[in-house]
Order: sequence, then C-alpha cells, then structure tokens
Amino acid sequence: MVFTFLGEKIYCVMLLQVVLVCVSFLGVCGQFENEPVTSSFDVEAVQGGVAKLPCDIEPSIPGDKMHIVIWFKDGENRKTPIYSFDSRDKSLEQGKHWADESVLGGRGYFRYQDKPAKLTLETVKDSDGGIYHCRVDFKQTPTRNIKVNLTIIIPPEKLSVLDETGVHIPDYILGPYNEGSSINITCVATGGRPPPKVTWWQENALLDDSFEYLSERRVRNILHIDRLERKHLHTVFTCQASNNNLVAPISSSVTLDINLRPLWVRLLGDNKPLSAEQTYELSCEVVGSRPEPTITWWKGSTQMKNTRETTSPDRNTTTSVLTFVPTVEDGGKYLSCRGQQPHIHDSGKEDGWKLDIHHVPLVSLELGSTLNGSTIKEGVDVYFECNIKSNPWVYKVSWRHNGKQLYNNIQTNTIVSNQSLVLQSITRARTGLYTCVGHNQEGDGESNPVQLDVKFIPNCRPGQPKVFGVARHEVARIVCELEGNPSDIVFVWKFNNSADMIDIPQSQIQTEKGRSVALYKPMNELDYGTLLCWGKNEIGMQKEPCMFYINPAGKPDALSNCSIVNQTSDSLNVECSEGFDGGLKQEFIMEVFDTATRKLVSNVSSRTPLFAVSGLESGAGFDIGLYAANKKGRSQVSRLQAFTLKAAEKHTASTPVLFQITPLLGALIGVVAALILIAIIIVVVIRLRGGGDRDDKEYDDGGLATTGRRCVAGNSDKASTEPLNKDLNDSVDSLEEKNPDIIPQNNAEDEYQDEERAFERLNNTTMRVYNRMQSPNSQLKNNGSYEGYSAKMNDEITYAELSIANQQMPQVIYNQQCIPMSVIRRQEPTVYAQIDVKRMPTHTLQAMATPRPSSFQTLHHPHLPPYMPRSVRDDGSVSSETPLLNSRDTGALQSLMDINSSRTPTITSTLPRTVTATRF
Repeated sequence: MVFTFLGEKIYCVMLLQVVLVCVSFLGVCGQFENEPVTSSFDVEAVQGGVAKLPCDIEPSIPGDKMHIVIWFKDGENRKTPIYSFDSRDKSLEQGKHWADESVLGGRGYFRYQDKPAKLTLETVKDSDGGIYHCRVDFKQTPTRNIKVNLTIIIPPEKLSVLDETGVHIPDYILGPYNEGSSINITCVATGGRPPPKVTWWQENALLDDSFEYLSERRVRNILHIDRLERKHLHTVFTCQASNNNLVAPISSSVTLDINLRPLWVRLLGDNKPLSAEQTYELSCEVVGSRPEPTITWWKGSTQMKNTRETTSPDRNTTTSVLTFVPTVEDGGKYLSCRGQQPHIHDSGKEDGWKLDIHHVPLVSLELGSTLNGSTIKEGVDVYFECNIKSNPWVYKVSWRHNGKQLYNNIQTNTIVSNQSLVLQSITRARTGLYTCVGHNQEGDGESNPVQLDVKFIPNCRPGQPKVFGVARHEVARIVCELEGNPSDIVFVWKFNNSADMIDIPQSQIQTEKGRSVALYKPMNELDYGTLLCWGKNEIGMQKEPCMFYINPAGKPDALSNCSIVNQTSDSLNVECSEGFDGGLKQEFIMEVFDTATRKLVSNVSSRTPLFAVSGLESGAGFDIGLYAANKKGRSQVSRLQAFTLKAAEKHTASTPVLFQITPLLGALIGVVAALILIAIIIVVVIRLRGGGDRDDKEYDDGGLATTGRRCVAGNSDKASTEPLNKDLNDSVDSLEEKNPDIIPQNNAEDEYQDEERAFERLNNTTMRVYNRMQSPNSQLKNNGSYEGYSAKMNDEITYAELSIANQQMPQVIYNQQCIPMSVIRRQEPTVYAQIDVKRMPTHTLQAMATPRPSSFQTLHHPHLPPYMPRSVRDDGSVSSETPLLNSRDTGALQSLMDINSSRTPTITSTLPRTVTATRF
C-alpha cells in the first residue's frame, strides 16, 4: 500500500513493527493481560519534571541473558506498548530502542545500565500519569512482569500575603504597625495537586503550620502576633506552600515595619545655676523613637519656640537644642523637654530641671516711711531704706551720693547699717541723688536714684566781687546772688556808712529769683560805704547779709610775679599775677622794647595777665614793661629782661634726636662719672701703697676708721677696748676699711640720700674746720714762715676737711688729745679742699703758723689721694665744688693751725694752684 503523506508512512511502519514483535513472541499481545505481575512500584513525578520508572532486567540465573524489554501503558481497556529495547543476538550496548512517539514524543529513554534499569520520562505532563508495565524476556528464565504506578504532582501556582483588610501587601513591606499592637498576616496558596501545606517561617524557625483548605485549589494560613515589640522591627516573615519533596516549595516574604515610642528623654549636662539675661543652649536627647519624634520644650505651662533639631545617621537618636535667655522671673520654674512619637498615643516621655537663676541684685531705694521728702530742712535726721532681691544673696551693700561712695563715719554724721543709711543733722551739702548698690557674684545692681532736697535759708553765693570802685555821679550795678532753697527769694537792700543805715528804694532794685541787682550812684563822700543785701524765703530770713564795699574809684595795682614761661627763636610767653583793679574793670598791657635800639617792637593787651608775642628777631635781647590800666589810669610798670633763642639753637632743637641730654641729666651723669673716677683712683692708690714700709696693723688712722672703735694715744700700738658704738663690727682692722678716703660699699641709693642729707645739714649748721697737712719733714720757724716754702710748693698738698659738729658723739683721742666724734663720723661725707696758699695774704699765713689752743688737733693722714690738677682760669680765680674760706675767715681758720709740735707742716709752692674740693 502506498501512502500519500509521510506521517501516515511512519505510523504504518511502527504498527508493522509492533505486529511483527507480537507475532514473533507467539501472540504476546493477546496473552499479556493474563500473565501475573512479578513486582510493582509507585513513582511520583512533578509536572514538568523527570519521571523514572524502574524495571529490573538482571537475570536470576547466572549465564542467562536478557533478550528484550517491552513497556506498556494502561489505556482504555487495553495495554499498548510504548517502548521496547531489543538485545537479542547482540550485546546490550548494541541493543535496539523503539518508542511510540505519539505517546512519548521523544521524551522517553530506557537506561539499561542503571541499577535497576529505568525508563525516564522528561518534562512529564499531567497525562503521563497512570499504570505502566515492564515485560522482560530472558534467554533461559521465565518472563518478568513489573507494574509501575506513576503519579503526577502539580505544585501550587501562587501565594498571596494579605493584611488584615484583605489587601495584598505592596512592596512586601508590612505595616507600619504601632509598637504594642496585635496583627494578623494571611497567606493564601492557589492551585496544586495534591493541595499544598501552607506554613509561616521566621528565618529557619517554623512559626505556624495551621493551614486550612478553602476549596480544591486554595489553602490559607493566618499568622497572628499578639503584641508587637521592638524586636519585631524589620522582621522578615516567610510563607511557604509545598505538596511534595521533589521540588522546593514556593514562598513569599514580607518585612514588618513598626512605629516605636521613645526609650528615654534626657536633658544633657548638669543642672547648674544660670545667669539672667545670658544666652544658653540647652540640649535634649530623645533615643529609640521611630520615625523621628516630636520634641517640645516647656517652661512651666509655656511652650518654648526657639529650637533646632538634628538626627543621628542611624536615625535612632534625635537631639533638640533650645536657645534660652533666662530672666529673673524664671527662677524656681520647671524647664522640661518632652519627646513623643506622634503615631503612638500616650508615648511621650520628658525630663526637666527646676531653674536656679542667678541675677544682678534688683535694688529699690526709698526715703524713710516717716519722712516727707518735700519738707526736709537743714538740721534734721534723714534715713533711707534699701530693698534688695538677689540670687545669690548680696555680700555687700554700698551707698552713693551723686555717684560718690559713702562710708560709715560718725564724725560726718553718716551711719551706714547694711540696708539702711542714716544722715544726722543734714546740711545743704547733703542735697543730691542717693542710690544704694547691691553686690553679688553676678555684678552690681544699683537702685533708682532718690532726690534729697534740703531746704535752707538764703546765703551769699561765694566768689562774688566785694569791692567796687565807683566815681561820683557814676551808676554802679551791684549784683547780689544768694543761694537758697526754695529759690524764690525776697531781697532787702540797705546802705550803711559811718553816719546812718538807709534803705535802697525798690525802684533801684531788679530781682529775679536768687539774683538781685542794685543800681547805686554815689553823689558825695557820704555815699561811699557798705551796701548790705539780705534774702528771705519760706524757710526763713538770711542771718548774715552780703556786704559790698563802695569805694572811690582809683588806679589798679601793679602786676606781680611776672615770669617768662616759654621762649623760642621768635616768640615769648609771659605770665603775671594781677593785683587790685582799683574798683574798675582793668586790662593788662605788655610793651616789648629792643635792648640795643630801645625801640618799641610789640605792644600786647589782654583781659588776663597772660601775654604772648611772636615775630621777634632771633638771638636778640628785649626789655619788657608790664602794667594794668583802668578808667582811672595805669599802674606802676613791672619790668623784665628777656631774649629769644638763636636760629641755630632752634634748628638744633627741631632736629629729631633719639636721645636728648637735659641739664639735669647732664649733671647727674657728671656726678656719677666723677664718683666712679674718684673711686678708681682711691682703690689704685691704696693698692699701690699697700706694700709700703709701714705695717697696716701698726698704722694709727687717727680714729677715722669706719668702725669708730679705736682711740689711739701717742704711738702706742694698743687700742682702747671701749667701744664707741655697740652695733659696729669688732673685727674690721684692715687699712682699707679704716681709710676714710675709701667709698663705703653701701647701697647706692642710701649713699646718695645720706650725701644729700649731709649737704643739707652742712648748709643749715655751723661748720667746724680742721686741717690736715701732710709734711713730715718740714718745721715751723720762729718768725712764722715756713721752711722750704719756695722749694716744695709743687710737692706738698694741703687739705682742709669740713665736718658737721655733733654734740652727741663721744670723743676720740688723737695724739693724746681728744676730738669730737662729729669730726670723724663715718656716715656723713668728708669734704676736702686744696688751698692755694700763694694767693693767701701774708698775715693769714702768719696766723696759720701760730699755734693756738683748740679742741681740734692736726690730723696727719699718710694715705690721702694724690693731687688731681684742674685748669687754672686766666684771672687766677679759685674753682671749687664747695664754698672756700676767704681772707675774712681767719677766725675760722684758727682751728686749722693747731699743729703737733713733733710734726710741723710746711706749705711750699712756686706756682699758683687751683683749689679743688671733692665730695666722698
């Protein structure tokens, strides 16, 4: 038979093969149903998966061999072969596979190598389910029939997670629910055979497996959570639906979102006192709220507004900052911070402080309750009361009068008693503003000022002109000014002379409150005298009148104390003191004349005795005349001589210098330099003489040692042990310490002060003079002249020492005679003078040569400093730093001439020498 279609050809070929197989197996197709089943299997397969149908092909007898395997499927009242494997006359590897493509469609394959062998069906369908038979024919053993029941499982199609309202959860985010609430989550599985199991899981933990069947295709499970806690936040709940163990169950997960109430609210920092009117930033922290909480600040029942908020990156902490300026009234109030989750009712928490506000004292002042401020008179007692509100409390209360501090002083009738001020027997000087001030750590609080108005009777205002020079028939305006409180004053004028007292007519008086002007015109001599002015106010009548002396007008007095206060190269400034103006208004005149030409170069007038003239010739001298003038004439002329600076001096003065030596500074520098030079010379001389023939220990310093302890008699080496001063050092015996020429090493400032005091005493006290003459080889001749006078004048120096007498000092013996200690006191300076004997009169030298009894003996000092020459002036005058004795002072020089008989000094000189004096 020929077929027109390819499909029909294939079908015919397959059918032919089956017929041939059946015929070859002795009509097996008709006899298969009656053969017994050797074994049976139940196999499950998931739709779309792989089904493996087992069939044991292992021979039961060794050496036997499987020939052919045929698979049948139960159909409509018959069994139809669907697959065969033929290995007859060949090995298994070469066996021939056949499959019914109409049933299997290329999805089946027999795997003979498996143990047991299996027929695998891929991508199984629901129609693949049923009873399968496997027939195995062996070479020797009987045929084996195996029954396989294949069940096709259909998985659930989908899962739906619904909220309490039955609405599908969007984005798989469940909620948000409020903390503490209860929820139900529904999971519904649709489809599947057999019906699936629906369960709830949290991670790997099974929460709920109590599912229920709604219909053939729907299964539901409701998860119930009784009370949501903070731990449930972001919890993932998974719903699973499964009806087999072959494939993974289908699942759906949702994440739980929860609104959380705050864990705590806390004010940050310590509750410390706050200062009023200062700006503070207070921070409040709210932790654990989700989403961000609402934070409010409260002061008592008043909500604060000036706040700002920040949130931490993890959204767990929210901080609110309040900018707070406390006031005094805030003290004791409760300041709180409240944090609340707005989605959760009654979730608020708060924290707060009781405010302690420090502030500057609030002070109010009032006059004593029993006093009437409008009727206070001089002589009464007044007190004030100071009311204070302060935190912390004041540590001091002070009082002020017109801004000046008041102190407790009984002598001035001022009593300060903490918060009270008492003023006893007040005077008009007490008038003014009073305040009290409270002091605490925050500052000073001053009260309101209270005006104390002290009423008093009129008195003359000080500083008024008292003397008026008035000419006859001249009208004089006499002004009388009175001070009184109240200031409405009634004036009374009277004229008093040596004969009578006369009232001044009111027509000649002009009055305005505390000022009255009397127009007075003297006509004759009796009209000159005294005008008296009284005043009266509501307090009383003035006790002593104001007196104005009406004198005949005259010339003014001359200027006095005129001096030049400034002079430059072209200007002069002159200042004088004015005298009596003669009873009339005066002016002042300065006339400047050139000294060389006697010409008037400037004329200056002024209302005050201060004059300035400029445009003068530089480096010139001037004669200045100064006088006062009024209507009656001019005063006597006061004269001055002045000069202007040279132009070069001006130029030098205008040149900027870094350091300018003033005369005072130059004098100080000169004194310091001289002292330093003298000290150096003395030290050098003492060092050079220190190695001389005479032993320092045997040296008799004549009692001039600074210790003041020794009084040497004659040439004896033993010193008196009687101390002159118990406070002096007993161990100072060296020559340098005994030498009065050495500058004591005292403090420079103390030394300078001692020196100045010594010179002051020198100028104010009678001076005693004694001489030291260093001439061990000279002898005094009988005729009063000195031997070797003309030959040794250049070698010998005569010194005179001036010393202030001190009657309180003990005496020291020199050469068996005692000299007052005032001559040799160690703290006061010794003044030496070199005497130019050539210029002394002959009778003076003769007087000096004649020994006369005196309490001062000649002091021979071998360690005096060498002579320091100074320049001799052309006129042969003497230069000295201290006053020298002249020819008239021979009486004073008499004490210098007490010369020891064993050591007669010789004064020799051939050239005039300049006398010098040096202070130590």
